[in-house]
Amino acid sequence: MLLANCAFPVRPGYDRKSGTYKRYRVATTTPEPVDTTAVDPQEELVLEEKLAASPNTSADSLATVEKDASPKDSTAHLSATQSKRDSATVQKGSIKADSAKKEANKKELATKAVAAKTEAASKAKKQTKRAAKPTNLEKYAKEWLGAKYVYGAANKKKTDCSGYVMQVYKGFYNISLDHNAQRIYDDGRGYSIRRSKLQEGDLVFFGNFWKISHVGIYLKGNRFIHASTSKGVVITSMDDNYWSSKYKGARRFK
Repeated sequence: MLLANCAFPVRPGYDRKSGTYKRYRVATTTPEPVDTTAVDPQEELVLEEKLAASPNTSADSLATVEKDASPKDSTAHLSATQSKRDSATVQKGSIKADSAKKEANKKELATKAVAAKTEAASKAKKQTKRAAKPTNLEKYAKEWLGAKYVYGAANKKKTDCSGYVMQVYKGFYNISLDHNAQRIYDDGRGYSIRRSKLQEGDLVFFGNFWKISHVGIYLKGNRFIHASTSKGVVITSMDDNYWSSKYKGARRFK
């Protein structure tokens, strides 16, 4: 009796005929679409309050933004203007510096040109002086006339016989001679000339049997110019009794 009244639970989907369970299919429900346009009354009221306050707020915010932005814009504008002025000033300064450099270079070039011209003129003068050598021996030799005889001296105010000959030969012929009559006579560069063949510029020597003690320069007209111990630089005739008796020969160096 008790068993007859008991019933075993039957699992859904059991097929008594086949003795197996069928697949249980769960019914699927399609979700209902949500109306997004629907607005909650409370939210709608809040939105209306915000919209009512929005014009003033937007205007105030715009004014605040403009106030906040205007100083920045003006500052930026001023800084841009100042930077432009600074760049213009720097550019002007660089232009002035460049012009000053160019002017300095021009002055330097002008100075160099003047110096070059001066140097060229000086060289030309020197060359002219060198080219303008004396051509008249007698005229040149007479520049010493009146110089006093001083042994060992050799200038236009004081000189001895060999010093005088040495100066004239160096200045007129550019020939260097010794400051001694005997050594000039013995100089191998000169060659002996007979008295009858004497020419202007030949050196004439005087002395005694043992040595040469005096020298002079022969001039046209049978004369010679020399530094006499008693009279200084004078012109004397070759036929003078005193000097003719002491004549020892002549040498030609030119």
